[in-house]
Amino acid sequence: MEQIPPEVARKILSRDFGNLISRVQSGGKLSRGERSMLQSIAAGSSGNDAASAASYHELAEILGVSRQAIHAWKKMGDSPMASANGTHDVAAWREFMARKGLKGGAALAPDEESALRARKLLAEVMEREFRLSVRKGEYVPNEEVRSRWAYHVGQAVSLLRKRLENELPPILSGLDAVRIRKELSLAIDEFAALLHEGQ
Repeated sequence: MEQIPPEVARKILSRDFGNLISRVQSGGKLSRGERSMLQSIAAGSSGNDAASAASYHELAEILGVSRQAIHAWKKMGDSPMASANGTHDVAAWREFMARKGLKGGAALAPDEESALRARKLLAEVMEREFRLSVRKGEYVPNEEVRSRWAYHVGQAVSLLRKRLENELPPILSGLDAVRIRKELSLAIDEFAALLHEGQ
């Protein structure tokens, strides 16, 4: 069987649509396929969409959404079920989308998608730069910092105790309160200078 050119198919469909209108006006009923075609037209498609889809992938393409959106919508309690032969009623899905207020553009817009790709790429670059910095030794593990800090604090406390408990008492004996305070202040300043210099 030879292929029908798209413009010829459109003419046939528009004539078929005209016949459908006159049949309904004269009191005739619509078949399920005809009803599906009308619902497709009402939803904004060209009217030549299939009445059923063979898979969720095909259904997503017909509805203009992502497969992830279809799978998320399937989890809703009243979503259309697949028929016994495994096909999906496109009209029932369009009706479900309209009833739930679901948008046909659930797939990301091109701008949104490119922005997400750019963010992902930036995150990957930052992670690689961080790993490189760690390899260069520009970052130190927290545990190593804690251990080193604990060592230096211990050394500082030991030095302060030695100065205040062993060296100063003989010097301070016999001095009045003002002189004792001045000597202690000098010892603390000396200690602070040692810490500042990293010794």
